Amino acid sequence: MDELIKKYGEGSLSQEEKLELLRKSENDAALKTELARYKNLNAIMNLKRQEGDLTHARESYRQFMNGRKSGTVSLRQILSYAAVAACLIGFTWFLSGIYHQSKSDSAEKFNTLYVPAGQRVNFTLEDGTSVWLNAQTKLTYPVEFKGNKRHVQVEGEAYFEVAKNPEKPFIVSSKGFNIKVLGTTFNIYSYPGEKLSRVSLIEGRVTVDNKDVVTLKPQEEVTIEGDKMTVAPIADRNYFLWTEGIYSFNNERFENIVKKLELYYDINIHIENVAMREWRYTVKFRQRDGIDEILQLMQRIHRFEIQKDEDNNRIKITK
Repeated sequence: MDELIKKYGEGSLSQEEKLELLRKSENDAALKTELARYKNLNAIMNLKRQEGDLTHARESYRQFMNGRKSGTVSLRQILSYAAVAACLIGFTWFLSGIYHQSKSDSAEKFNTLYVPAGQRVNFTLEDGTSVWLNAQTKLTYPVEFKGNKRHVQVEGEAYFEVAKNPEKPFIVSSKGFNIKVLGTTFNIYSYPGEKLSRVSLIEGRVTVDNKDVVTLKPQEEVTIEGDKMTVAPIADRNYFLWTEGIYSFNNERFENIVKKLELYYDINIHIENVAMREWRYTVKFRQRDGIDEILQLMQRIHRFEIQKDEDNNRIKITK
């Protein structure tokens, strides 16, 4: 693991290796601290490079590594690194584990943004489109939209407020289907490994192309399962409060809620009693509450026992 952290700090890991390392850090406090230290140090080195003092940057790196190996890196040093880095790139992104990478494909440059479990992020694309990304979501997008379309790719959940541009339709691709819009607000739920995907239109107009093509009206959503698409009115408008850090469930089965919590917090939850899976809940949670507090709140509605296996990142729910 130390070798992986070192490669992370040096920037020599592949995209897949970085994503895997970040996922592991979400449930390993010591690993997360080590990654934060490297981010701190890299920010310092980047600052020194901007000042034209690469020699000093390398010396800072050498001192940091020597201190880490001997166990003498002080809290004051770490905090001083963090303070400078916060000025450079923003403290929230800096310590959150959000992963951002750029790459080139032919003449076009792309960014990949990954949001880890238990977090969300909002930012604006170069065309003015606002995007919210939910936990464990990856977005790939060009640094600059060229040609006659604006094309991005999503794995996970995202909420788009698309800037209008009749000359350049906005296209979102995910799991084999495409969403085409000109200027509109919509939500896409499309996590890898999930059987169902869903596109919900808040306002405007979208077409969803999955072999067949459907056009949504405002307050409609299409559920996609394989080649099958089903259009219906949006069931719960409060669901989209996730962009404000609130998870809302309206008369939802316990099993369905648990599946969402597994995605959002990257943990395995097993409901031992089959009948319990049919329990219904109408509840709202704050994202920052965390999985433990959320389950404790749900215990007040239906009584159940929680057995937590931290070594295997697993929770068993029994009656």
